[in-house]
Amino acid sequence: MGTNKEWVERRAKAVSRGIGMGAAVMAAKAENSEIWDIEGNRYIDFGGGIAVVNTGHRHPMVMKRVYEQLEKVTHTCAMVMPYTPFIEVCE
Repeated sequence: MGTNKEWVERRAKAVSRGIGMGAAVMAAKAENSEIWDIEGNRYIDFGGGIAVVNTGHRHPMVMKRVYEQLEKVTHTCAMVMPYTPFIEVCE
């Protein structure tokens, strides 16, 4: 899998400089308010990504609903291809 340092170096060569990087470690898994990197180090997630602040990583209810939706359709941008669950979430 490699080390954080190796992946940061690979990223520097492959990813546009316009895309920032908040941490010089690579996330491997997350649970509730914690993230583990590829080297097994554990961190408290102070980044608060989309919805994580409210539910924590991998909240069982959220996971259940995500899996249900994955069985139907997923599209990153509901502005391009609308789908009914997007409207339901907004409601």
